[in-house]
Amino acid sequence: MYHAIYPAFDATIYEFNDETNTGVDQIVELRKLAMNSKAPDGTFWAGSYNSRILMTYDLTSLSSSIVSGEIPTNANYYLKLWHANIDNLPVSYDIYAYPVSESWTNGNGSYGDAPIQKEGVSWKYRHGVNDGTLWASGSNVDYNYQSNVGGGNWYTGSGYEASQSFQFGDPDIRMNVTDIVNKWISNDIPNNGFILKRLESAESGSDIYGSLKFFSRETHTVFVPRLEVVWDDSVLSGTGSFVEIGDNEYTVYAKNIKPSYAQESRTKIRFGVRDTFPVRAYSTSSNYTTSKRMPTSSYYSIKDYVTQDVIVPFDENSTRVSCDSNGNYINIRMEAFMPERFYEIQLKVERDGGDIVDILDETYIFKIRK
Repeated sequence: MYHAIYPAFDATIYEFNDETNTGVDQIVELRKLAMNSKAPDGTFWAGSYNSRILMTYDLTSLSSSIVSGEIPTNANYYLKLWHANIDNLPVSYDIYAYPVSESWTNGNGSYGDAPIQKEGVSWKYRHGVNDGTLWASGSNVDYNYQSNVGGGNWYTGSGYEASQSFQFGDPDIRMNVTDIVNKWISNDIPNNGFILKRLESAESGSDIYGSLKFFSRETHTVFVPRLEVVWDDSVLSGTGSFVEIGDNEYTVYAKNIKPSYAQESRTKIRFGVRDTFPVRAYSTSSNYTTSKRMPTSSYYSIKDYVTQDVIVPFDENSTRVSCDSNGNYINIRMEAFMPERFYEIQLKVERDGGDIVDILDETYIFKIRK
């Protein structure tokens, strides 16, 4: 099962512009200006200047769903951001996420404001110039900077760090942050959100890391960042009632998919499975009506139909196709998807012990309406 929670707030804090608030920018950015690299005016940077991303999620409804048993305690959590633009990135790099140790105020500024907005979080201040509360005032936490004091503070240690490595690949972030979220849910630490950054060695070194921009919560696109909640809701109680498809050609069709669904709805989409070319045999009924089932190693994925971006990836721990006494099905919570968009369900069917893998992208298409 897949569920999504959208950010309550997000902002970029810039070391070079250490009082600038960017709380309503449509972009959040990880950027490094390396010492001795060329600045736009032709001079060279006298120090290294970094940016970091702050992002919070309201977990009130999640906690309630866990208490009620609707979401299991062993659910996994992934931080998902889509990249908007990249510039001068290295071949390989790492991005880290930590839980922020102190509160901060989002603010209403944008990077390009003139004059700059100084109320709200910045590299130097947690709440803005007028409040005057500096970062790095907490205890038992970590913080670092290269040229200007500030840059947030965060918890470190076992269970307080998440990371993702990139090499020649898609710069989109999908980072497992399960340990951090569980610490918030259990009230081990206050939920002040994530800080996304590079390691201190990468921020301070002479290597150029360029700029990596992501869509923010303020984006006017479908690529709103999110906290993904995933868990295994599969049921396989009906596998004994059907013959599993074999090596022959087969057809899978959606029995009850609707053209559109309200965003608040939840649905169970059922699939019929049969041989495409049944073996001839004497029978009082059509061989084309004999129902079969997909193997238990069958999974689903959901993509944005227009952009073809994967919203729900194939995952053996959270998107297994179920089977009860009525056949194969999947459950979908429609609130996880942006409204007024079309989505496409894909199926991955692993046969013969995984030696045969079929990707089915038939016309399993639906729209989410407001």
